[in-house]
Amino acid sequence: MHESVRKLREDQLREAEGTPGLNRRVAFEADGHWFGHVEAEPETMSRWHHHGENVTIGYVLKGKITLEFGPGGQEQVEVNEGEYFEVPKQLVHREGNMSTETGEILLARVGEGPVVFSVDGPDPA
Repeated sequence: MHESVRKLREDQLREAEGTPGLNRRVAFEADGHWFGHVEAEPETMSRWHHHGENVTIGYVLKGKITLEFGPGGQEQVEVNEGEYFEVPKQLVHREGNMSTETGEILLARVGEGPVVFSVDGPDPA
């Protein structure tokens, strides 16, 4: 069987499971990988979740993204435009855009199984 390169335009991305205010669209997904685009509306934060056996890798195209995690959700990392981030497997976290401007992120997930597991929150501090 002959494989070929696949190409998509932005208007061909499919809506993906998301959080109100964090609009996720998937370009490619298959066994072991997921790749897509997130538009983060101003002053929006996701629910607490983890990505199971998937590592999440991101690049901030526009704006600044805040990730909260750790005991009691007390740790925080801000990822600025032009910076990359990685969220390990099973790490309970939430992400959002605390600025007044829309943010954009490219996301890749590598691993197996479902990519989003909603939880009540991180372990207490």
